Amino acid sequence: MHLSHISVSETGLRRSNNEDAVIFVEPDKPWLTQSMGVLAVVSDGMGGYERGEKASAMVVDVLNKSYYRELGQPQENLRKAAIEVNNAVAIESKISGQKMGATCTALVICDDQLHFMHIGDSRAYIYSGDELEQCTSDHTAANEMAHSHAMRHSDQTMIFNPHALTKAMGMNFSNECKADIFSRKNDLQKGDRVLLCSDGLYIHVSDDEIRTALHPKRSIKQVTDQLVKWVMKRGALDNFTFLLIEFD
Repeated sequence: MHLSHISVSETGLRRSNNEDAVIFVEPDKPWLTQSMGVLAVVSDGMGGYERGEKASAMVVDVLNKSYYRELGQPQENLRKAAIEVNNAVAIESKISGQKMGATCTALVICDDQLHFMHIGDSRAYIYSGDELEQCTSDHTAANEMAHSHAMRHSDQTMIFNPHALTKAMGMNFSNECKADIFSRKNDLQKGDRVLLCSDGLYIHVSDDEIRTALHPKRSIKQVTDQLVKWVMKRGALDNFTFLLIEFD
């Protein structure tokens, strides 16, 4: 398995600091890569919360250290890491006396399986055969409303902020995993691509545009340049971060 990757993390045109974080980890020991895979993570410090930059930095750092701490099943290691990350942010929030939280969309790429850990509204997409698939489901009030019959038919439906997160790292201390953990067969072929991104990208760029941009006729550098151009031309209202991975 050979992977190429490129990442972008920008403040945007409206924010004064970047509360996003991104990491791509390919272990330098081949046996560790073989057993535990390659780790890719995007995290977005929660808007409206103080110290979002610290929260997202903690997410990628603690997740990386926790996941590779010991050999095990990738899915189980992700579950344990998710609990550790959540509680690290929650404890830091309590110590500082400031609310902290962050999204986390993580992918472990193994030869035969793709393992996901997801919480919040950052996203993971797979581009294969000129089709784009959103692999994760946004943990937002609007998305939960769309999937809840009771909420759709409630007189109270519109009293909440539809963009508000319903789940995120660090909201509460818990010994249970609050993130979505799931796996799928790794049947990706040469030229197929994976995109992890914060909402600062997809609020400006539609799924159809992402699909068009990811066409293999473009190099990953050309894809990156196109996505950044679109976001900036459309106002870059938020921080935006994405990690693009290509299967070579």
